[in-house]
Amino acid sequence: MKVLFVFEDQEYSSFFVYDLADGVNGLLRISPEIKIKKLSLGELYMQVPIEKFLVYFSAAFSLEVKKYLILKKADFLRGVKEAGLEDDGKMPVTVYKDFLAVKTGQSFAKGEQRLTLAEIDAYISYQIDPDGRIDVFERQEDIIRLMKRKTVRPRLSSITNNYGTVKEYAGSNLRLKDMLKLGTGYLAKGNARMNKTNIPEFGSFTVSDNFPYQLGNIDWRKNTIKLRSELVQ
Repeated sequence: MKVLFVFEDQEYSSFFVYDLADGVNGLLRISPEIKIKKLSLGELYMQVPIEKFLVYFSAAFSLEVKKYLILKKADFLRGVKEAGLEDDGKMPVTVYKDFLAVKTGQSFAKGEQRLTLAEIDAYISYQIDPDGRIDVFERQEDIIRLMKRKTVRPRLSSITNNYGTVKEYAGSNLRLKDMLKLGTGYLAKGNARMNKTNIPEFGSFTVSDNFPYQLGNIDWRKNTIKLRSELVQ
């Protein structure tokens, strides 16, 4: 079963494909800047219904993805404000590398930090970092994991108990049995790290000359998952 998880932030939404096959968990993290002919994935996502986007997305990358789960960044940040911040209005976060946030121009230093809501917003906003890597996916996953630990216990009963809430507050066509299958695969993983692949993969793409960077040309021969050749601009 493959599920498209969209961390929705307009044309800078992040796209994650969770793949559960024979108990082996895999995660594709796909840049919204990838062009399908004239439109970027993020622009296409904003212009068509999610059902049609799934069809285009599946065809473009030769993947069969029929299930989806959408979490709006704005709703997620409201959740962080209500349940994630401590008494001082900040959340403890482990910053894994030094980088400059495009949204605010703030420099983040590697190490344990206490971030305000505005800083978390900048921390998880999509960008290509000054070192030319797309590590924002890791930051987004990290904050989502932190919130999950604060609000959901890692048990299958949590899925059944919260299924209605997921359907109400997140766009999804997942049925309860899909959620259980997804949850079973996640729990079975234990502490083992999931196989994760960024698309495009580091070393396969160029960026614009000056920071803040934009995604440039992609050599799809260097990628595990490839865009169909007739769709490359």
